[in-house]
Amino acid sequence: MRSPRCRSRWLDVVLLLLLSGLARPAEARRFALAIGQNVGDPGEERLRFADADAARLLEAMVEVGGVSLGDATALRGAEAEGVRSALAALESRMAREATRADQLLLYVSAHADEGELHLGGTRLPLAELNDFLRRAPVGVAMLVVDSCRSGAVTRLKGLRPVEGARVLVEAAEIAGRIVISSSGPDEYAQESDELGGSYFTHHLVAAIRGAADTSRDGRVTLQEAYSYAYARTLESTFSTPGGVQRPSYHVDLRGHGELVLSEPSRGRGRLVLDIEPAGRWQIASADGRTLVAQLDKAQGPVVLGLSPGKYRVRTRSDDGQLERTVSVPEGGEAVVRFAELEWTPVPKVAMKGGSLLTAYLGGTASTGIVRGIDATLGVEVRLHLARPGLLGPVDTAALAIAYRRAEGSRSVRFGQDELEVRLGSERSFGAGRMSFALGPEVGALLVLQSNLPDGSGRTGLEGYAGLTAQARLRLSRRLGIFLSASGGAAAVKRDSGVSATWRALGAMGVAADL
Repeated sequence: MRSPRCRSRWLDVVLLLLLSGLARPAEARRFALAIGQNVGDPGEERLRFADADAARLLEAMVEVGGVSLGDATALRGAEAEGVRSALAALESRMAREATRADQLLLYVSAHADEGELHLGGTRLPLAELNDFLRRAPVGVAMLVVDSCRSGAVTRLKGLRPVEGARVLVEAAEIAGRIVISSSGPDEYAQESDELGGSYFTHHLVAAIRGAADTSRDGRVTLQEAYSYAYARTLESTFSTPGGVQRPSYHVDLRGHGELVLSEPSRGRGRLVLDIEPAGRWQIASADGRTLVAQLDKAQGPVVLGLSPGKYRVRTRSDDGQLERTVSVPEGGEAVVRFAELEWTPVPKVAMKGGSLLTAYLGGTASTGIVRGIDATLGVEVRLHLARPGLLGPVDTAALAIAYRRAEGSRSVRFGQDELEVRLGSERSFGAGRMSFALGPEVGALLVLQSNLPDGSGRTGLEGYAGLTAQARLRLSRRLGIFLSASGGAAAVKRDSGVSATWRALGAMGVAADL
């Protein structure tokens, strides 16, 4: 039996735990409004991913950033008055429901210049967003602007710059305002077809989902997220035609410590890259059409908060790529370990995220289609554009241009030149370093005959349709050798009309990914 003194100590411990739980401040409520507009002023090039970027950032904040669905608003394709109405509605709601312990995130992706957002032919001064930020009845409010020359918003009155890397605010004592811009006052904010979004927002979303958790504590702070997005945006735009893009941020905060933006480990699903070496990784949808995140993983494992579903995880190797398809369960996690990755040749993987252009150059031979010509020899150039889902099961479009020459038999001496153009569609698949393709093709053959027995020449244009097959052996990252064979029928003009003549073609040479 325990002594009364022992029971008293246990009672003290229980009371202490209860009191500490009651004293712990409630988790801050977060309001979020994400605005995306692809259309700017008349004459401005239409953006491709502004509205999608807004949706992706808002989705990440709902899944791992502590924003509830009821407090998240997406505004896509709105003009200036529509944005003003949304801001007024949110301000009215926060006046009724928010407290100084709550937080606000306002995100905008659109065209901008001269301190104004260009929204579907209308304009909204950035100063209005800054004023809205200051009036918001919350303890902490953050504005993120992803647009050209968005650095202007961080120079507006009321915000003071923070120079150098430092700890920003403590979650228990945060108060103030934060403005993050994707580019400097005189810089272009750029989109990427490969990433399927703007460079800055893509890297910021990856940071929020866990790529920036360098401390490995399961949380992503403002400083970690900004430092990650800044470095990756700078690196990604270093060699682009638009020039280097340098994000910036200004703050006016009181307190000390860290502001936690997200907790990836609390997401609906988690993907754990349980791999020690640092490296660049891509997380894509299972069909490879949507790039979820391209991230630079630091040394050690990383946890990403993702929606439940199937994903393709991949990274580069010396002579190909390593990849694996995983299923992230609802409320659980999928773990990727290095030993479980499968090697894949580059062509197969490269096609997942977009187009791959390959050039083929080699010698070619064809059976003759006129009396007196057994075979023609020459050179052939082929271009293959590979893109998943190009047309149903077809993932490659092909163009072949060939020139061949032949001499007639001894009994009937004449010369023949052939110029051929063929178009085809193929389905490709791989096995190790080998890749294969199969599909139909059609074309036209221009036949030029000279020095006929009567001294004349003759010109004919023949049609062709057939089936082609190709095998390619990869020798390095970009180079390989190929062998192709085709068979079909040519519609050849005869003295008695047009007849179908069976024809076989072949080519062999080198291939290079462009």
